[in-house]
Parts: sequence; structure tokens; C-alpha cells
Amino acid sequence: MDLGLYVITASIPELGRDHYDVAAAAIEGGATAVQLRVKRRSMGEALKIANAIRELAHEAGVLFFVNDHVGIAMVSKADGLHTGPDDIPLAAARRMLGKEALLGRSTDGRPDDAVKAVHESASYVAVGPVYPTASKRTTVDKVGTIAVTRVKSAVRVPVVAIGGIDAEKVDECIEAGADGVAVMSAVSAAEDMVAATAELREALDAARKRHRR
Repeated sequence: MDLGLYVITASIPELGRDHYDVAAAAIEGGATAVQLRVKRRSMGEALKIANAIRELAHEAGVLFFVNDHVGIAMVSKADGLHTGPDDIPLAAARRMLGKEALLGRSTDGRPDDAVKAVHESASYVAVGPVYPTASKRTTVDKVGTIAVTRVKSAVRVPVVAIGGIDAEKVDECIEAGADGVAVMSAVSAAEDMVAATAELREALDAARKRHRR
């Protein structure tokens, strides 16, 4: 799996953008994975959005993940599910989604938490917030790139850096050991979402070449 440029969707009504719009732009711009992070929607509406994004993603050969909602991931036939520490246990998600599903777990940069997640069936771990971010309330201000390096040394699954990342910060995340970067506002709040994604992808490809990842 290639989680190099992992774009998380957001709904921004004031900009006339919903989850599908963000996903479509990200896929066009070169994202390798997209995650539906839908809040405050009915299950029926969320599933409708998930089905539409999954179809678009699979046509483009892009991985599709659902955040938190194991039922939506299952019914929409998503490639995987991303969860946080307070969400469904990974072992339960694995039983429900099957051995082929890709399961991600958010961590705050502590290697022992990442190792625990892998033991519980995580296919990859996300580390963050690496930089300050306003997109998600957290008790952690930032963990820094050193946390990425420590987690990467502790696990053998892909490590994705997340939190406050833009094109200028991609290189140092990859240099620190990240296999990929996850972004939300860097794409969803951009004036031109396709161009913003393309810029991130260009930065990622250059960083991977520079650091041989």
C-alpha cells in the first residue's frame, strides 16, 4: 500500500465544498490515499458519500479509508478503517472487516503506543500532531519530527506523519522517517485544491527521492 500522500476530507460550506469535492480534487491532484472523515451526518448520508468516493478512488487506483465508522467502511467496501485510541478496538475491527482490510491507528508519538497498535492488528500508524494544528482538538500541542523518528524505529509498518503539514514541511517529515504524510486543511482549505495536492505530491516525490524512501 502507498500512503505517501494521504488526504483527509472535510466539509467547508462557506467555500462550497463537501467531502466528495475534496476527495475528487485530491485524487486529480495526485493523492495516493483518501480518507472520509465525516461528522454530524446521518448514517445514510455518510454511506452515500462513502460509496461515491470509493468508486472514484478505485477507478483511479487510490486507496479509500473511512474514519471511525466501521459499519460504513464495511458496507461501502472501503480499503480500510482509520481509528483513534478511543474508537473501536482494532481486534474487533479486524474481525468485522476481515484480514485483508487496512487498519490505521492514530498515536501521539509514543513508541509504546505504536507498538501496541501494531500488536492489535494495525496495518499502519499515524503520528501527530507533528506541527501545531487547529483542525483537531488535542491535549498535545505538537510532538515534532523526533516522534516520527522514534515511532519509525519501533515498528515495521508504515508510519504516516500528520498535523499542520504543508508542502514546505513534507521533506523534513520524510527525512525523519515517515513513509507518508497526511493532510486535511492543506488541501480542503486551499484556494485551488487540485493545485495544492499536486504541490504536495511534487514535494513528496522529491523528498522520497532525496531520502531514498
